[in-house]
Amino acid sequence: MKNTTFTSCLAGLSSCALLVSFGLFGIATSTLSNDAVSAFNGKIEGTYGEVNDTYSRGIAGSLSIPVAESWGIQFDSLYQHAAEDDYYGLGAHFFTRKSETGLLGVVAGGIHSGTIGNFAVAIEGEYYLSWLTIGGFAGYDNVQSNGTMVTYSPKVTNRDDFAIVNLYLAAYPTENLMLRFDYMNRIDKNFYDFQVEYQTPVPGLSAFGIVGFGDNDFFQILGGVRYYIGKDKTLKARHRQDDPTNILNNMQGTNQAGGQDPGNGSSSTGERIRG
Repeated sequence: MKNTTFTSCLAGLSSCALLVSFGLFGIATSTLSNDAVSAFNGKIEGTYGEVNDTYSRGIAGSLSIPVAESWGIQFDSLYQHAAEDDYYGLGAHFFTRKSETGLLGVVAGGIHSGTIGNFAVAIEGEYYLSWLTIGGFAGYDNVQSNGTMVTYSPKVTNRDDFAIVNLYLAAYPTENLMLRFDYMNRIDKNFYDFQVEYQTPVPGLSAFGIVGFGDNDFFQILGGVRYYIGKDKTLKARHRQDDPTNILNNMQGTNQAGGQDPGNGSSSTGERIRG
């Protein structure tokens, strides 16, 4: 019953997001236009690390496509193995952007595993200063669990619907170095991430690291490499001219936390989990 409800919710919300996007972008085009996506491009990444004393490893990718002169579409994907479970995710963005000014769009994404089904739809935006990006998204988060999230957020036992908010600042001390701070509120919990990404001298290749913490003793430390597919350009230019942030990366760490007893790396039954 829960799976049927989740599937129906995902389809319905996707349709709503599409309808909202047409109205939103009709207004936005007069301000943001002509270079939403500079050219066909993509990225693929691999990560490895630890979330709440359990190992986490996986891959993610994005594909961005320019649409007409003013629009861009991006498709996101993710696979992660963590806490003895496999997580699969798909997402999409529909947006307009001016590389000197900012981005405005609609984003939706869903992640499913043996313990949790999660779908979010939100409005996303970015504002660009010379060395700083101010961005985020806010919207609706549907969370359905088979009971393993009870120790993490008891409200999930009798509630599926939550707000999701993610705000971030990304600073560029150099054209190929990003320092980013994220704040996220979801499932009525607060999370904080610090991320560093450096584009190496190897064309298209960057290395990144993430340290995060939050309510209920949530903690994660992850590292990985990311390969950008497309024209050679600086890291800051890639972030402002090509692909928006993969929404599934924003959601996954806290999804994994939901299936564990935070601070103990154990499931809701008390059994120790190891990746």
